[in-house]
Amino acid sequence: MDLNLITHWNPEPGRVIEWEATDASAQAAAAAPVDPELPATLQERHIRRAQVTANKGEHQSPWIGAAFDFQGRLDIDAMTRTLERYILRHDTLQTWFSFEDPEGDPSDTANLVRRHIVPRDSVELVAHKGDVLGTPEQVRDHVAARFANDTSALGWPSFVFGVVEHYDASQPAGPDDSFTLYHAVDHAHSDLKSLILMFAETRIIYAAELAGTEPELHDPGSYVEYSRKERERAAALTLASPEVQGWIGHLTRNGGSFPRFPLDLGVSDAPKPAIGTRFDLADADECERFGAVCKANGSNFIGGMFAALAITEHELVGRDRYVALSPVNTRHDPQFDWSQGWFINLVPVGFELGDATTFSALAQRAQEAYHSGKELRDVSVQQVIDVVLAHGGPDSAAQPTTLTPPPIVSYIDARRLPETEHYASTRATMIVGGKETQIASMWINRMLDGAWIAISHPDTEVAYRSVAEYAGRLRTIMQTVANEGDFTLSPSISASPESAIVTGVK
Repeated sequence: MDLNLITHWNPEPGRVIEWEATDASAQAAAAAPVDPELPATLQERHIRRAQVTANKGEHQSPWIGAAFDFQGRLDIDAMTRTLERYILRHDTLQTWFSFEDPEGDPSDTANLVRRHIVPRDSVELVAHKGDVLGTPEQVRDHVAARFANDTSALGWPSFVFGVVEHYDASQPAGPDDSFTLYHAVDHAHSDLKSLILMFAETRIIYAAELAGTEPELHDPGSYVEYSRKERERAAALTLASPEVQGWIGHLTRNGGSFPRFPLDLGVSDAPKPAIGTRFDLADADECERFGAVCKANGSNFIGGMFAALAITEHELVGRDRYVALSPVNTRHDPQFDWSQGWFINLVPVGFELGDATTFSALAQRAQEAYHSGKELRDVSVQQVIDVVLAHGGPDSAAQPTTLTPPPIVSYIDARRLPETEHYASTRATMIVGGKETQIASMWINRMLDGAWIAISHPDTEVAYRSVAEYAGRLRTIMQTVANEGDFTLSPSISASPESAIVTGVK
């Protein structure tokens, strides 16, 4: 499964077919009453930030998407039934949100975000044939506009489904005929693992629809129910809660701040448009050998990755303490294994390099730091800020004045996810939107054929050089560990001004 910014996606041209809600379905959705269940904490924060941004007339891309190929010619009726069945399996895809006071300040928590759920018997899609788009750029521009304009969680549907047919339908079918399904949904309803599940689920349902059989699928749990449980946990938090104290400890050790990329990104004056760059890190054999070294030194692959990242930053700018915010899965209950929703939280991963002079001496320390951070996965840093504010009052020093998300370091082992063996043959890719940024976030992905890193960063020459230097050093460290069994750190150097930590909450 690849990962691309929409600006880097290179689709094949062809005729576009898209699905929209019928007029009756849209009218029923608009009239859907308020549901008593509140959105999840992440959903609410995301929706408020999106509305604040929209009110300022600023650009934001709050959707996430996917695209992948099917062999053969499109059966429109079968795909329509597939998409309707898929939506009806997931209550979050039947949901839209509104503000109690539509004219009020969306950042004011007293202005409640309310949930509406579309009646199941009102969910109905209809396919519309569009134009033949003759170049990849035309397809990309069309899809980017649909994703940007038609995926708001403040209306329904909050998703886009479409197909690009890569054949002339007026000619006889041929063995090379194929089509690409593209899909995006507001991030409030999905995460990257959910999109991988969508890839598997729609393929399974469509194949069953073509065969006239029932698809063999696991029952998905309710994201609305998950949100209710998450809210109950958050409401029970106090300053004395171990998770709150754990977060405060991490923030205190890091100066009350979030981490940032260690090298200059060329954005000291203002944010710049985001772009993504991908770098290969290791092939499949090197990943196996790297993992074996990790295991021999009390770690696993993810702990070894954080050790390698810490060494990278030490080698580049002399950082003697590594800190990152890493997304982790919150699908603890097996009932949510096939659910669509935002089952993600960020956890802190922080540790001192101390007297470690080799990768082997650092691997277990990094693994323990990751496990320590995962103990906080049921509580977000925003919930901790809310608890501190409630305890300290409106003059608390922790008062946040921005809803800007922090940079992240993500690791996914995609080999363990469903339908992995079909990623390459279907050209499956996840797609994210571009926006203005001053930060760099990283996604490290291990696939069947190896590991790679995608870095989202400002579109500046300085940033290109910096992320290439960073990824190149990380690759060297990983391959040295894989090929030689260890890596020796360079003598400590003084940290450069660029290595200072800056805050994402002001």
